[in-house]
Amino acid sequence: MAVDVAMTALLPCLMAYSLIGETFHEAAGVAMLALFIGHHVLNRGWLKGLFRGRYTPYRIVQTIVDLLLCVVMVSLPLSGILMSKHLFLFLPVTGLAATARTVHLLAAYWGFLLMSFHLGLHLERMLKKRPPWLMITAAAVSLYGVTVLFRRDILDYLFLRSRFVFFDPSASLSLFILDYISVMVLFAGIGCRIGQLLKGRRGTV
Repeated sequence: MAVDVAMTALLPCLMAYSLIGETFHEAAGVAMLALFIGHHVLNRGWLKGLFRGRYTPYRIVQTIVDLLLCVVMVSLPLSGILMSKHLFLFLPVTGLAATARTVHLLAAYWGFLLMSFHLGLHLERMLKKRPPWLMITAAAVSLYGVTVLFRRDILDYLFLRSRFVFFDPSASLSLFILDYISVMVLFAGIGCRIGQLLKGRRGTV
């Protein structure tokens, strides 16, 4: 649980990139990779059971999301190292920064949404009882998150309509992180609801 909480807390901070400082961003990226490896060591039973048991609709979706996250979490550190300006300058790698930047951009934004969705799939199992105030708050934050998708141009980055992320150096870091937390809540809520619907279906494949 501590590893999962730390990963969730780091996620919106990593998206802030230049607002938190490039050196800190690279260090936080290394920390996220270490946490991701630790997460899989602690949950190694998932890998062992990948080809065992029945695949319900819920398990199919969960497995697809998990495998896509594995691709993302391999792509992010590799591309990050290739365009590193601080921690990995000692590596003799040149000429790949442009390609690495595109890969990093795609992996970062798709990974951000996939991690949030993944969190929601697990929340569906954890939150058996949902008090009304929690549902109302989550719905309000999610609606705000929809506006952030457009206001922060997140959809443009997801589909490479923009290949560079613009950060206003005078912008509020706190507001940026709160905006991205609202998007996390939005996609966690979508994941939670889809998990509910899938578990309500019968039959296996």
